[in-house]
Amino acid sequence: MTGYLISLEGGGTRSQAVLMDLSGRVLAVSHSSDVNTNFVAFAQAQQAVYSAVQEALQTGGVEGKAVEHFISGLVGPRFGPETFSELCPNAAYRYYNERDVVFARAGVYRPHGVGVVAATGATAWAIRADDGRQSACGGWGSLLGDEGSAYAMGLLGLRATARAYEGRAALPTRLVEGVAQHFNLTYENFHRGLVHLAYQKPLSRAEIGGVAAVVTRLAQEGDPLASRITAKVAADLAALGLHAARSLFTPAETFTVAAAGGLLNAGELILAPLRQGILDEFPQARFLLGSEAPAIALGKMALYDLGK
Repeated sequence: MTGYLISLEGGGTRSQAVLMDLSGRVLAVSHSSDVNTNFVAFAQAQQAVYSAVQEALQTGGVEGKAVEHFISGLVGPRFGPETFSELCPNAAYRYYNERDVVFARAGVYRPHGVGVVAATGATAWAIRADDGRQSACGGWGSLLGDEGSAYAMGLLGLRATARAYEGRAALPTRLVEGVAQHFNLTYENFHRGLVHLAYQKPLSRAEIGGVAAVVTRLAQEGDPLASRITAKVAADLAALGLHAARSLFTPAETFTVAAAGGLLNAGELILAPLRQGILDEFPQARFLLGSEAPAIALGKMALYDLGK
C-alpha cells in the first residue's frame, strides 16, 4: 500500500511525531519539546512540532509531498496547513484529542468507557458509544488542580524534602538523599541549591513532575514518607477515575477503563488503587493499561477510522 501518514502527539512534557505507511508500519519516530500553550509560547510550540515532523520525514527518507494524511492529537494548540503546508503540501488533516490518545494506547478505537491519564497532569474522561454522551474531570493544570499527577507527587515530594532537611519530616525518609542525587546537589549546598533551582532557574512543570520518579522509587523501597506521598497521589487519581465513571455509567454496566501516562510506570503503587477502586464499584468494568507509544497509537486509530 503506497502513501504515508504523519502522526503528531504532544502535551506539557514533550511532543512526538511518527512517520508510518498506510499499512501501519512505523518508518521513523522523532521527539521534541512540550507544546501545551498554557505553559509555553505559541511560537515555541509551533517550532517544536515543526522540528519533530521535519526530523521524522528526514529520518524515514520520505518526501513530505508523499504524505497523504496528517494526524494531530496535541494538548492545547491545533497546528495545521498554516504550519506544515511547505513540509506536507498534499496532506489531509485529521484532529484528535488527549482522550482519544489514552484509549488508542490501549488499543481501543471505538471507546465506551473511561480514560484516565496520569502524566505531568491528570485528567479523566467518560464517553458512551451508544448515545454519544461525554464528560471530563481534572485537567485544570498545576495551579488549579492536577491532583493524581506526577506534578502533584513531585511538588509534595519537594516540599516534604525541605521539611526533612530541617528535621521536620513527619516520618523517617531518604528523600533528601534522593532529591540531592536527582539534581546533583551536595548536602552542604542543598538548601541554597534547591532554592536556586526552584526559583531562579526556575524548575519547569516537567522537571517537578520528574521528582515523582524519586518518590515512587523510595516508596517501592519502603521509605515511610515517600510511601505516604505515593498513597495520597494514588488515592487522588483513583478518585478522579471513579468520578468520571459515575458520571455516565451504573455499577451493573460493562465498559472499558483505559489508563496511560508516565506516572503509571510506578506500577502497582499507582495502578492498584485505581484498578481496585473502579472494580469495587463497577465489577463489570474491564481495566486496560495503555502501553503503546502515543503517536504510534494515534496513527493506528486514524488508520482504523480511515478504513485502512
